[in-house]
Amino acid sequence: MKRISGLAIGIALTAATSMVGQTASTTPAPSAPAGGTMHTESTTKHSGPGKNTKVKTETVIGSVKTYEAGKKITVTGPKNKDYSFDLDENVSMAGGAVNTGDKVKVTYTKDNAGMKAVTVGPYTSTKGSTKNAKKKAA
Repeated sequence: MKRISGLAIGIALTAATSMVGQTASTTPAPSAPAGGTMHTESTTKHSGPGKNTKVKTETVIGSVKTYEAGKKITVTGPKNKDYSFDLDENVSMAGGAVNTGDKVKVTYTKDNAGMKAVTVGPYTSTKGSTKNAKKKAA
């Protein structure tokens, strides 16, 4: 009887663990509240077979304070804090030109080999936009 109880508990824990792993991998990409700003940082590590790697990612959604094409962008994020990013010829400018005061999303990524990537693009909140569209249609 004790073996059956232990087996049942083991199966239940295994099922619960696999469900937790699935929900963690399906979390949506971070987004700022409607009309708001956001700052996130994350680190992803890989170890085991193959090469061990570590990738750091920083994302800021806010208003452009200063912008020098190909050199530097400063974005004002949450609590009016400024975040500066160095730009180079490899920067990805999604959506075209950037002007002071524009709402943008800047994503900075750096791996343990020193490879850097910066993506700058316009930001429009998707939260609430479908609600407003439904209200207008009604």
